[in-house]
Amino acid sequence: MQPSLLRRAALLAAASYAVFSAPAAHVSAAAATAYPSAHGGGLDAADDFVQLDRFEVAGLPLDDSINPLVRASEGLFGDMRGPLDTPRSASTITQALLRERGIGGVHEFTAYAPGTAANSSYGKLTSPRIRGDNAETFVNGQRISYNRFGVFPSFNGVESLDVVRAPGSAIYGSGFMTGGYVNYVTKRPQFTPQTTLTLRVGTWVPGGGSGSSSWLNGSWQIDTSAPTPSGRSAWRISYEGKYDKTFFRRAGPGARDDRQDLFLAWTQNPRAGGALTLDANLQVLWQAAPQLLGVNRPSQELIDHGLYYGGTLPDLGINPDTGAIAGTLTAQTPVRLRRDATLLSAEDFSNATLARAQFIATSRPGASRKFVNRTLTEFVHRRRYHTDEYAEYVEQLMIENRSEWHAQFDLGGLAHALIAGGTLRYEENKSYKNYFNEYIFQYDLSAPPGPDGNSYNHPRDYPSSYLQGYPGPGGRLFFPASFGNPETGHSRLWNPALFAQDDVQIGDSLALLTGLRLDGFVAETRDLLDEAVGTDWHDKHSSSELSWNASLRYKPRALDERVSFYATYQRAYAVSGNSGGGGIMLKADPSDPTRGVIDASNFSNLSELAELGAKLALRDNALYLGLALFDQRRGQLERGGRLQKRKARGAEVELVYQPHARLSSTLNLALTDARFDHSSASQSSGSSIYNIYAEGAGPGGLGNGRGFTWDKLPPADYRLPGHSRLVVNASSSYQLKSGFGAGLGASWHSQQPGNLRREYHIPEQLFLDLFFFYRGPKWSA
Repeated sequence: MQPSLLRRAALLAAASYAVFSAPAAHVSAAAATAYPSAHGGGLDAADDFVQLDRFEVAGLPLDDSINPLVRASEGLFGDMRGPLDTPRSASTITQALLRERGIGGVHEFTAYAPGTAANSSYGKLTSPRIRGDNAETFVNGQRISYNRFGVFPSFNGVESLDVVRAPGSAIYGSGFMTGGYVNYVTKRPQFTPQTTLTLRVGTWVPGGGSGSSSWLNGSWQIDTSAPTPSGRSAWRISYEGKYDKTFFRRAGPGARDDRQDLFLAWTQNPRAGGALTLDANLQVLWQAAPQLLGVNRPSQELIDHGLYYGGTLPDLGINPDTGAIAGTLTAQTPVRLRRDATLLSAEDFSNATLARAQFIATSRPGASRKFVNRTLTEFVHRRRYHTDEYAEYVEQLMIENRSEWHAQFDLGGLAHALIAGGTLRYEENKSYKNYFNEYIFQYDLSAPPGPDGNSYNHPRDYPSSYLQGYPGPGGRLFFPASFGNPETGHSRLWNPALFAQDDVQIGDSLALLTGLRLDGFVAETRDLLDEAVGTDWHDKHSSSELSWNASLRYKPRALDERVSFYATYQRAYAVSGNSGGGGIMLKADPSDPTRGVIDASNFSNLSELAELGAKLALRDNALYLGLALFDQRRGQLERGGRLQKRKARGAEVELVYQPHARLSSTLNLALTDARFDHSSASQSSGSSIYNIYAEGAGPGGLGNGRGFTWDKLPPADYRLPGHSRLVVNASSSYQLKSGFGAGLGASWHSQQPGNLRREYHIPEQLFLDLFFFYRGPKWSA
């Protein structure tokens, strides 16, 4: 797949939603949240496992707080920690912030986490970019299966989330998308009966030419929770439905955004004098949402003025010199492109079904000991097809079980908080892919769509350059691994791991946290189209890698433990999988090209982090301030066998201010220099955007007549395309005593390079979000 640039468009959205809820118990006294002391790894808010420090904001109910100081998290080091005890750069998006700012997707929460972006790019925005690199997804501290371009994350079952910059710690381990990760914390059942009904209705404002009139989008949710008759356990059910058109609706019926989503949760508290707590959750999700294909033939004229160089490429077959489609575009005069132009066709579809279940058992045999067992199972079934031509049929199965032993003790005159245990993870992936005919650039998006929508069909329009694949699921055509397509395969990966983490208190103010993880990998993979092609490509591999992290934390007693400083270093190894669900890849054996082998280097992708930071609780804990300086690097083996390296250096600042329930403000900024580290990457049409134009044609008359190529630029320290060096986000909200209120959000992004040679760029961007609301005892809008 080659990325295509999305043309920048200023779109104004007006949206409203109403929430109706049955009354529930509210915190009426001054809210207080407990956090572990510097040496401790605490459990949860109801635990007496450690001595807890109190952070109070007078008159601020917990349910209304957006301040990360009021919520401990176990999303980083496996134990409950407040921000000041967490020696890593991370942001907490509380339940109140999700509700108050209307956060319901990846794009919305990135404005509240510095260094985090929702880049417009080819595919689906299923996870953010963190510090210029892709991010993983966790649920309650366990990593889900590979989800890049996969399934839109559901917020139907989300209560809060943590955005962690850089890879997971020794407890959690790391996937190969090591920019960071998002840990979604699921909704917990309530022991006070309550029901909430939510209706969201939105519309695009008219404008932008013929056919851009408004239309309604909407979703509905019912969320109900109650205890069982015994009073020891409680359940929760949340259902959400969505039936939407999209901005690209003129492309055809496939350009929709629909879903059905059911989330269930159950919890059981210990019997009197008992020690066992049980938690379970289940989610079943179906969605039909298109990939964001955007616009082909990017140029500065297109971005700045909406001017597009039209014309259709003739069907000249395959160029024997390049191995790609032959011919160039001859347009010399641009035309204005309509705002909703896209490469989506009427026959395109992108559907997914997901089922995920998690069970957590926690036993507390003593005041300083705890045993936790977590099991997460996920099944994903995805089907995606574009007539231009791209096809992806994927099935993923993931099962992970992790056992953790938590203990606090004194040894050698020092207080220790130890977590040790093991993980057994199994991943099975079946994926079929076809992108050998996906050139993208040859279609003229300035031509008006037909009565049934767009139709960009490569087999029909370019039969002379069409490469015939082999039948697979649904009768679609795919290409085997033996043809240089490692995304087609059936792989199994066993990943056992042992880990240990010790947080040692050294004196009154200093603490040292160290973690060690040993991962084993046992992999097997086979080409799914072997029988059709007449080959026998399969291989097995086993190896192990040792990852570790260390953090030094300092909390000056003279400052009443309202300030902490930290230094962290980490080395994390991970497996590199294919883009069709993360499966293990096969490539031609260099010594025998007729044989497929697993490349051992795919199991030793290294990510390194060096980070210095400070965290402060100010103004009677109403103001949280986080600061970080970082140097983050990653290496990954590319499909051709070359090591691609990336590096990111910069600084991050995060402030959250909430003196009382009716006023809240956030401010964060990230200055990040993200680059390839003496490496290169594939980009659409080869080394230059002017290759696809005839000599003297195209933007600025810069066409060179080379045509589409698979060439790469030589290795260098290129800036990462689509990444802003400086991003500033701010928001503020105020509510009157009557319940009415208003808020303003703003996000500014500096210039982004469009490709490695910076032949075009996305200028500075400013996004504004003005909202009005009413919140009452039983309903809000």
